[in-house]
Amino acid sequence: MVELAGTNGSGVLSRRKLVKGAAAGAIAAPALLHYGRIGGAQTPAPTGTVRLSGPTASPEEEELLRQVLDNFAQAYPSITVNYEPVPAEYLIKLQTDIAAGNAADVFYVKNEFSQDFMSRNTLLPIDEFMANDGVADADFYPGLINAFKWQGATYGLPKDWSPLGTCFDEQVFTDAGISAAPATWDELRTVLQTLLDTTGQPSLVIAPALDRFIMFLYQAGGNITNEGATEITLGDPATLEALDFFYGLYSDGLSTTPADSGAEWPGDALAKQLASIVFEGNWMFPFLNTNAPDLQVGVAELPAGPGGKGAPAFTNSYSIFAGSQQPEAAWVLVNYLTGNDGMALWTSLGLAMPARPGLMDAWLQQYPDRAPYAAAGEYTIAVQYGPGGQKFNDDANAVLQNLFAGQIDTAAAQQQLVEAATADITLATPSA
Repeated sequence: MVELAGTNGSGVLSRRKLVKGAAAGAIAAPALLHYGRIGGAQTPAPTGTVRLSGPTASPEEEELLRQVLDNFAQAYPSITVNYEPVPAEYLIKLQTDIAAGNAADVFYVKNEFSQDFMSRNTLLPIDEFMANDGVADADFYPGLINAFKWQGATYGLPKDWSPLGTCFDEQVFTDAGISAAPATWDELRTVLQTLLDTTGQPSLVIAPALDRFIMFLYQAGGNITNEGATEITLGDPATLEALDFFYGLYSDGLSTTPADSGAEWPGDALAKQLASIVFEGNWMFPFLNTNAPDLQVGVAELPAGPGGKGAPAFTNSYSIFAGSQQPEAAWVLVNYLTGNDGMALWTSLGLAMPARPGLMDAWLQQYPDRAPYAAAGEYTIAVQYGPGGQKFNDDANAVLQNLFAGQIDTAAAQQQLVEAATADITLATPSA
């Protein structure tokens, strides 16, 4: 049984506003009989009511989630799911509910802030559940599932994903004599200069924001912290190299911001032909299909930098509240939503891609033009800002905005990023 609280959501324009080929298929008969195996024996499905929460999305997504949950109800009739979408300020409400001990049993966790939740013991480790049901790390792209691991434990499974990619107006490129998307930083500057000379205006629209700067940081070989979040690494030379390149595009007139271009966000700029190249995720295409259906948009992998290829990925996990009174039933729901059947149906809309490599070929049959996004799965890194990352995200955005406003130079920006990270991020204790 599935009960859905009001789901009339508004449309979405970007992942910062959204925090967001397969058919539904028949439910396999064994799912009706058991939910896992322990010691080779079938175990009966648990009973109870599970509360599921996440940010309200578009009406199309809400309808699709209804279908997925209806299928779950057929497979597991002993579990009732109460879906409680949050229409606004999801992250604030989630943390308020956690503090009050009243959080939903299962909820979305954004990869950027997952270390905040994992380090504070607010999520339930699921490794034992995974082992009992034969769910392995290898079932998911490494860069995605690793975002929900902390000090040797797993605290969620990725529900879908998209990396950033190079999205460009094919006609503008053709008119300018550009035969292919840029594959390196040097080629990017050359292409942007050609477009500037041809059109007379900056062709790249990109915001001075951490979730876009980080692509250049990865491509320079840098990151915010080391892998275990035991050390701030923004003081490394790679950070200054990334800042010089990122800001240099803007200061040299090769890029502009959404606000300066007259657009709400880069995808809007591309749709209005205020930009001919943007770095956006797969989530942009439903918006383009609605607002610029005749626009021919090419997709390519992001240009490689001096540190090689680097593609930031954005995902959400389904995670279980550490205080859940229904952990077994909550796991059955998580396992279904992130399993082959649930994930295939959920990603069939095309807004996000399957987090399971085993589902990607079928998905690409529906969306063959998105293949460059899928190719990034081999090296993508799910963005993480460290424990305390919510505060750092705000402070880092302020630093980057001051840089683009000409109030500081790149060296000062690096120093301020280091200072903000040191103040905001609570580093993990190195293991012995």
